[in-house]
Amino acid sequence: MKQNEERDGMSLLFSQKNFLGIVGMGTKEKTQKYIFKEFLGWLEAILLAVLISLLIRAFVFETVYVDGSSMEHTLSNGDRLILYKLGYFFSPPKRGDIVVLQVNEGTFRYFPFINKLPIVKRALHGIDETDYIKRVIGIPGDEVDIKDGYVYINNEKLEEPYVYGEATYEGNIELPVKVEEGTVFVLGDNRLNSRDSRELGLIEYDKIKGKAIYRVWPLDRFGSIYKNNQK
Repeated sequence: MKQNEERDGMSLLFSQKNFLGIVGMGTKEKTQKYIFKEFLGWLEAILLAVLISLLIRAFVFETVYVDGSSMEHTLSNGDRLILYKLGYFFSPPKRGDIVVLQVNEGTFRYFPFINKLPIVKRALHGIDETDYIKRVIGIPGDEVDIKDGYVYINNEKLEEPYVYGEATYEGNIELPVKVEEGTVFVLGDNRLNSRDSRELGLIEYDKIKGKAIYRVWPLDRFGSIYKNNQK
C-alpha cells in the first residue's frame, strides 16, 4: 500500500515536471516569435524610412555642396544648400533664381550651335556631366547684352547688388543673345571667375536640377540665400 502511494506520488511529480517543461517550452517559443515579429516590424520601418528618404532626395529635396568661388559673395566655397527639385515642375525659372545645372563637359563650348544637333546631344548624353550653380539672368523672350562691364536686359541696365567684382566681361558668346523658349541665360555672381552662359551658351530647362533655396552650413550663415537678390 505504501509502495503504491510512493509510486503514485512519483508519477504525480513527473507529470508536474513534464507539464512545467511543456509550459516553459511554449513560453520560450512565444518569446522567440514575439522577438522575431518585433525585429521584422523594426526592419520594415527602417526600410520604409530609407525608401522615403531616397524618394525625397531623388524628386523633392537634396543637399548640395558649393565647390568653388564663382558665386562669391552670395555663396562661398564649402557652403551646403538645400536644393528644391520640384520648383520648376509647376513654373519656369525666374530671373534671379539660383539654380544647379548639369552641364556636359564635352560640349563644343566655342560653337554652341553644334550642341543642339540631335546626333551630338544623344552622343554626349550622360557623359562627363558636371554640376554648376549659377544665377538665372535671362529668361525666354529676353535679349541679353553685356556692355562696358554691365548686363543689359532688353536694352535696360540690370541692377545687380549681388555681383562680386567691378565688371562683367563679354566672354565667347555672340552678343546680344535672344533667350529662346525652354532655355535660360545664367551667370555666376563672381563674374571674373565663372564659367557660365558666356561660354556654355543658353541652358535648356532639362539641364536644371533644381532651385537652391536655403543655406544650412555654415550655421552662422544659415537661412535664405536671396537676401541680396534683385527680382
